[in-house]
Amino acid sequence: MLFNSYEFLFLFLPIALGGYFFLGSREKTSEWANIWLVCLSFFFYSYWDIRYLPLLLLSIGVNYLISGRMIRSRQEKKNPRTTFLVGMFFNAGLLGVFKYTDFFIENLNFLGEDLPLLHIVLPLGISFFTITQMVYLVDCYEGLAKERNLAHYALFVSFFPHLLAGPILYHRPMMKQFDDRRLRVIDWDNMGRGLTLFIIGLAKKVLIADSFVSFVGSGFAHPGQLTLLDSWAVAICYMMQLYFDFSGYSDMAVGIARMMNIQIPINFDAPYRAYGIINFWQRWHMSLTTTITNYLYTPMVMTYKKITFGKAMLATFLSMLIAGAWHGAGWNYIIFGALHGVGLVLNHTWKKYHLWMWKPLGYVLTLVFVLVAFVFFRAESVADALQVLYAMVGGHGVALPPSVAGAFHHYLGISVAVLAGAHIPKKVFLAALLLVALCPSSNRLVKNMKPNNKWAVAMAVLYVWEIMSLSQVTEFLYFQF
Repeated sequence: MLFNSYEFLFLFLPIALGGYFFLGSREKTSEWANIWLVCLSFFFYSYWDIRYLPLLLLSIGVNYLISGRMIRSRQEKKNPRTTFLVGMFFNAGLLGVFKYTDFFIENLNFLGEDLPLLHIVLPLGISFFTITQMVYLVDCYEGLAKERNLAHYALFVSFFPHLLAGPILYHRPMMKQFDDRRLRVIDWDNMGRGLTLFIIGLAKKVLIADSFVSFVGSGFAHPGQLTLLDSWAVAICYMMQLYFDFSGYSDMAVGIARMMNIQIPINFDAPYRAYGIINFWQRWHMSLTTTITNYLYTPMVMTYKKITFGKAMLATFLSMLIAGAWHGAGWNYIIFGALHGVGLVLNHTWKKYHLWMWKPLGYVLTLVFVLVAFVFFRAESVADALQVLYAMVGGHGVALPPSVAGAFHHYLGISVAVLAGAHIPKKVFLAALLLVALCPSSNRLVKNMKPNNKWAVAMAVLYVWEIMSLSQVTEFLYFQF
């Protein structure tokens, strides 16, 4: 089920909110409010394909049992290392089978084997609910997690706003909220701010991100036909599409949770205004950045007896390499992670030696670097990505927009190549550029807003506009990961 669908907007969400607060407002049924959300989250997941619901239930059940065994071992002063390793291998194996099997077979075939591909369909959300539970097992192993309420744990993993594309949740803040009965009663301020954030997120997806689908899809489907100007246009439009699509989903997830008085992590803070790759990852997919730092980078660094700058940078590079591979089974994702690893190392080195950088140039270099990395992130293969980049440096020649080319021909008698393919949505493109350059992040807007009649009318008009624009419902881009 999609957040940007009529079923979700007019049936699922009102029923979810109504049932949650109806059960939560009564002392005898208060805990059933959490169970209600668990059941709805399972329905939400199985709405796509009920065949994958047993996989989610298996993952929750096995990880719950393993975490319980580790907690008991801690209480009995025993080392839970073996149980921990079993849990980590189980989760890694689950991801490996469903996400990376065909990737490994393809590489074996490249080396000379002749194995048939299995074409295993990737279950939605498997990357997110698996990494959430792996992080939980690490905390259990370190003695930081002691929660044993099955309903709370199942809700922590399957909570429908974050289940399919994040943000990545952490057990300590979530378990406290699920256990707080006061949060199961309507708070109209949270309801209003959460609804506002949801409407803003829906606008990002429906009114902006979806406008780029045709143009971006056409460009990356035929990278060999792109020339200098349209290759840059396609790459920049994808940069905008990805941001407004993913940040829109994250805004809606945070907004839905807030309507239920539940706080989940914020994922974006104006990332395209970042100065340097370090600052970019402090603003982009922030819950993933926290996970990478705490559960990949820090453990790597702590294995060294003596931490040096070089060793810290190696851990930084390897962490981003793993993060790239986590996004998808393909060399293009690995290259995406490697590029950002190199970018972070260069940025840290620049800061270490206090090298000077003209600030406007720093912004431009950061955006160009992110743009190049996103070409690998979007392309179907490394070869396609290289074709797009080759076009971006003029390898496929230069073509002009039809209006400019016509002027050249009419006034100068010169015939030049014309941009081919779908047309750029110019008004949306300009609006997107202005929003990322000048507008505060949606979470800051909601934090600073003062609810009044003008605000209510503005949100109502925006919501009606969004509903009228739902002619073609599209999936969120991060669902494929």
